[in-house]
Amino acid sequence: MNQFKTILTVLLTLTIFLGYSQKDTYVSFSSGFDVKNEVIGSPPTNNKPSLNYQFQFGMVGNNVEVNIGYEAFPRLDFDKYTLGLGYHFHLYGNALRLPIHTVFIPSIEPSLIGRHGTWGGALSYNQVSSHLSLGLNLTFRWHLTETTAFEYSFNALPRTDLSAMYGDMSTIDHTSIGGVRIVGNNFLKLTYMVPIGQNNKTY
Repeated sequence: MNQFKTILTVLLTLTIFLGYSQKDTYVSFSSGFDVKNEVIGSPPTNNKPSLNYQFQFGMVGNNVEVNIGYEAFPRLDFDKYTLGLGYHFHLYGNALRLPIHTVFIPSIEPSLIGRHGTWGGALSYNQVSSHLSLGLNLTFRWHLTETTAFEYSFNALPRTDLSAMYGDMSTIDHTSIGGVRIVGNNFLKLTYMVPIGQNNKTY
């Protein structure tokens, strides 16, 4: 989980100001892709670029966010339905004398993992299955305007599907919890926000 440790270290070493008075209230629509798999791939894709994309709809009230999402990784016959619950922490800073408003959103994410087709690993038959899991998201949302934002999101997900299929073999040389392998993914997303009521400006 080196990526997770790096993100926490950067967060703790930044000089930031928390905006306690800022209260987000809006609905949002976002979409994005997994950066690593899109650019260089990963061992499951034979290190070939492959699209892993995500869509999400969110509702925010007084900085509490509830969202639903869908992720698909066609090359691996993998998809995921999610329900997230998070909280908005407003961070303010300056770069080249320009004000920057970022929202840090930690969230938990109950997930339903779907597997179908041939999984790989020398399997030559189709197998359909569903697996429940509980993931963690650490999201940084950079507000560009009142209605648009750019996001970086790190997702850590216990892969109960891999544990069910491959057992202890799936955790070799990987971080695990209770024998369930943890997989981290980095997503870049664009978000469109629709303010509700007298929402404060968010940029």
